[in-house]
Amino acid sequence: MAERREFGELQYIAAEAIGQPGQRRFRLRAMNQEGETAFLWLEKEQLNALGDAIQTVLRDERYDYAPLAADDAGQEPVFPLEANVDFRVGQLSMGVNQSVRRIVLIGAEAVASGDEAEGLQMEFDYRRGFELQRQIAAVVAAGRPPCPLCGGPLDPQGHVCPRSNGHHPAE
Repeated sequence: MAERREFGELQYIAAEAIGQPGQRRFRLRAMNQEGETAFLWLEKEQLNALGDAIQTVLRDERYDYAPLAADDAGQEPVFPLEANVDFRVGQLSMGVNQSVRRIVLIGAEAVASGDEAEGLQMEFDYRRGFELQRQIAAVVAAGRPPCPLCGGPLDPQGHVCPRSNGHHPAE
């Protein structure tokens, strides 16, 4: 069983991709109210599913986004090179704390069977959730363009499309 750490309410959360398309790594960067930081590394599919889940929750909660005024929006915090919590996510779940209108995110570390996993629980308000969902969509879409026939990613060196029976490289 994973030992779960209560990270509390977040003052900042963002999604990012590191590396070149086709070789990118994805992570969530989070900072809680006490200034502690977390890096949660995810697969692209996990990140995309998180964005979809946030969008569904906000729609079900009938959330109407109202951006902050430019002078009220704070600057992005400076993150240290090493976070207080840093792991590759094996399992990700999400819930809603309706009484305070927050999204609850729980991540558990990917480990070999029998090893002790680290876990983290954090909460962020709906506005941050809306902004995170939009950011996730942009990060995921910034990768390699999809093949118009099979939907698989097109590589700069070419793409052997299974829909063309693998015989004709697509550009």
